[in-house]
Amino acid sequence: MIKNKEDNNNIEDSRVKVAFNQCSDCWGCHQSLLNAHLGLLPLLPALEIVYWPCVVDFKYKSLENREDGEILVGFIEGSLRTKQDVDAAKLMRRKCQLIIAFGSCSCYGNVHGLANESTLEQLTGRKFLEVESIADGSSRVPDKHVPEFEKNIIPLDNIIKVDAYMSGCPPKPEHIISSVLFLLGQKPFPVKESAFCNECPLNQEGCLLDKGQLCFGSITSSGCSIKCPTNGNACVGCMGPAKIVASKIDKLNSMTDNLSSMSSGDKKNLYEFLTLYLNLPLMAGFDLSGDILKQIKKKGIVSTSLPNLPSQAESITSKLLYYLRDNRDFHKISNVCDTCSRITHSKSTMTRVKRDYEGLPNLEDCFIEQGYICMGPVTNAGCGGMCINVNAPCTGCYGQTKWGVNQAERFADTILKQFNVSISKEELLSQVKDHIGTFEKFTLASNKEYKGGN
Repeated sequence: MIKNKEDNNNIEDSRVKVAFNQCSDCWGCHQSLLNAHLGLLPLLPALEIVYWPCVVDFKYKSLENREDGEILVGFIEGSLRTKQDVDAAKLMRRKCQLIIAFGSCSCYGNVHGLANESTLEQLTGRKFLEVESIADGSSRVPDKHVPEFEKNIIPLDNIIKVDAYMSGCPPKPEHIISSVLFLLGQKPFPVKESAFCNECPLNQEGCLLDKGQLCFGSITSSGCSIKCPTNGNACVGCMGPAKIVASKIDKLNSMTDNLSSMSSGDKKNLYEFLTLYLNLPLMAGFDLSGDILKQIKKKGIVSTSLPNLPSQAESITSKLLYYLRDNRDFHKISNVCDTCSRITHSKSTMTRVKRDYEGLPNLEDCFIEQGYICMGPVTNAGCGGMCINVNAPCTGCYGQTKWGVNQAERFADTILKQFNVSISKEELLSQVKDHIGTFEKFTLASNKEYKGGN
C-alpha cells in the first residue's frame, strides 16, 4: 500500500526522538539491540533517532545544539572512565526527558570497575609503560587526542539522575525491544469496563482476599476464561486494568498498606502482577528508579504509554512499585537459579572449589554441587540462564540481589544452606583465589562499602 505525502507527514510528526550515547565500553549493548533483527520492525517507525554516533554520523555538536528536554529517551551505554564520558552523560541528562542506564557498565560499572582496586598511576603505568607487547622501547603515556581519565570508575547514577536501569552484559534483545515499546506506548491494553471480581466463581464464597491472600481481581479487566482463583491461585492481572473497580477494592487497598508482612508467595505475585497488569518489561532486567506512572504523566510522554487507571488502582500500583524499588524484595525471590533447569540436591556434592579450567561440568547437575563457583543464587534474574544453558556458570552480570553486604560471605552462607556442599565456609572461601574478581566482578564500582585503591 502506497501512502500519500500527508500520511508520511503524520508519521513523522508522531515519531519520538531518542538518543544513544556510548561511554567507555565494548559496543556490545548496541550490538544486542541490532541482534533483534526483524524484532526492530515494529519499533523503528515510531522512532526518530537524533543521536547515535556509533551507527550514524552524528556529531557531538549536534547534540549540544538541541534544546534541553527535546529528546524523549536517552540510552547511555558504558562506564564513566574518562572526563569526556562524564561530560557526555551530563549533556544527555540535559537533553533527554528520560535516561536509561543501558547495560551493566552504566548500571553497575561492570568489569571496568575492578580497576578501582588500583590507583590511576598504577593503571596507566601498566597499560602504557609496562605492558609486554611494547617491544621497541617507545612506551609512554599518551597526552594528545586522548581524554583525561577519571581516578575511579564512577557509577552513572552518582553523576546524573537515572530513570530506569536495563542490566545485562549485554541486555537480551527482547528485553531492549520490550522496554522501548513500553516507554513509547506501543503495547495495547485490553481494558474493559467491568472487573474480574464480578465474574469470579469465588465472588460469593471463598474469596482469596477474605482469606488474607493477595488477589488483584478487583482492579483487573473481566473476560478471563482461565479463572485462576478457582484453583486457589490469585488473579495476577493478565487481562490488564479494568475501567471500573469492584467492591473488593477496599480490602485489596488495605492489604497493600502493609506490604512488609506479606508471605514470599504474595511477594512473587507482586512481581508477576505489575509485569502483566501494566505491560511492563521483565522487571528483573528493567529496573525502575521510582513510580513509572508518575514519571510518564509528569513528563507528558506518549499518552498511550499507560492506561488511565481508576484512582484506587493507580494508588495500589504506585504502592507496589515503590515497595519493590525501595526494598528490592522481588529480587530476593527472583534470582538466576529460578530460571535454571539444572538439578540441585543430585548425585554431585561440592567437596572442594574447582577452577574453571578443571574438568568439564556435566549438563544436568548444579554447577555449585559439581564444585564450580556459580553466582546464580545471588544474581538478579532476567537473563534466562543464557550462560548456564551453554554449560558456563553464572558470573553475575545482571547485578546483585542484595547490596551493601560482603558478597563473598553472603554467597558462602547461601550455598551452604541451599546446596550439597560438604566443606566448611572457611575452606570454601580460602580456596577462592580472587574474592573481588569472583564475587564483585560486575558490581565493584557500585559497592559503596568498598574504598578501592584510591
